[in-house]
Amino acid sequence: MLIEVLVACSIISIVTFGVFSAAQRGIQLSQLALRETQASFLLEEGVESVKTIRDTSWTTISNLTLGVAYYLSFNTTNNTWSLEITPNTTDNFTRTVVFSDVYRNSNDDIASSGTLDVRTKKVSVNVAWPSSSGTASKTLSFYLADIFN
Repeated sequence: MLIEVLVACSIISIVTFGVFSAAQRGIQLSQLALRETQASFLLEEGVESVKTIRDTSWTTISNLTLGVAYYLSFNTTNNTWSLEITPNTTDNFTRTVVFSDVYRNSNDDIASSGTLDVRTKKVSVNVAWPSSSGTASKTLSFYLADIFN
């Protein structure tokens, strides 16, 4: 009888431990999915913000130093986006925006070399955040053109 109780307690302990381990892993995966989703939304907001800056004034974009990491900043007084060189974070997320030149070949296609297209820039938006394995990040690159001239 004592052996049966001991075996039953062992089985219950093993099952309970397995359930708690699975629940803990599920919570970890949910937190990871939440951070990935937040990063995706920040990337999308970054793209839309850069487009808004372009729509306001292309010269703001064309006068930026290429290859430099800029940080998006929203001014709540006049409801405008701007690009700053001062780092900022949002809920432990750091979002950077880097601009680079675009070249076109003889067919007017984007190419790695050729004629400089002064009315188009390549934009890379990066969102980085701390994770259990160091730093995680997502990047989204796109082309931005001066569509109003």
